[in-house]
Amino acid sequence: MNIQSPNAPLRHPRAELPSHRPGDPFWRALLWHGLGRWVCKYSFHNWYALRCTTLRLCGAKLHPTVKIRASARIDRPWNLTMGKLSAVGDHAHLICRSRVEVGPYCTISQYNKVFSQAEDPLDPQRRIYTAPIRIQKDAWLAADVTVLPGVTIQEGVVVGARGLVDRELPAWTICTGEPAKPRRDRPILDRTGKDEAPRWKGAM
Repeated sequence: MNIQSPNAPLRHPRAELPSHRPGDPFWRALLWHGLGRWVCKYSFHNWYALRCTTLRLCGAKLHPTVKIRASARIDRPWNLTMGKLSAVGDHAHLICRSRVEVGPYCTISQYNKVFSQAEDPLDPQRRIYTAPIRIQKDAWLAADVTVLPGVTIQEGVVVGARGLVDRELPAWTICTGEPAKPRRDRPILDRTGKDEAPRWKGAM
């Protein structure tokens, strides 16, 4: 008898099997694996500009205010996009086999694992599949969160520590668990001021 868990992550409808995935750009891959990743790994912890410049040379699309820690590990940076004032913490892993898009004001905390590539547990051949990941504006992934392929984390979502994200999460909610589920609403941030400093809507 085949019993499927209701929480089992299904292969995303936009997933691509290996035979359909575009190849890596040769020169960017050579630059990244031969030099770029070592520059990022062994740079001083506060040399954010150097790491971002190196990643841009390898094809990443990063806003000038992005901060990525030296111990973070990024695979295939040419598939990575990050917006204004977003950050990647220590020992985070971003596997960008497909597109990974991180919006502005997002935090990917320490030990996070963002996988746009995974093994399909429902495939008898255990084939690898890929699907894009989108993390929208003002999202915060707390420590040691795992994000699986094909997920969209909507604007303002907070995912609690050690959560597992295998499906889309609704905007402005606080989510925890394995798999992560909405537990309560989060107050909406208003960034309409000139300085774009965060303000809680309805606050004095």
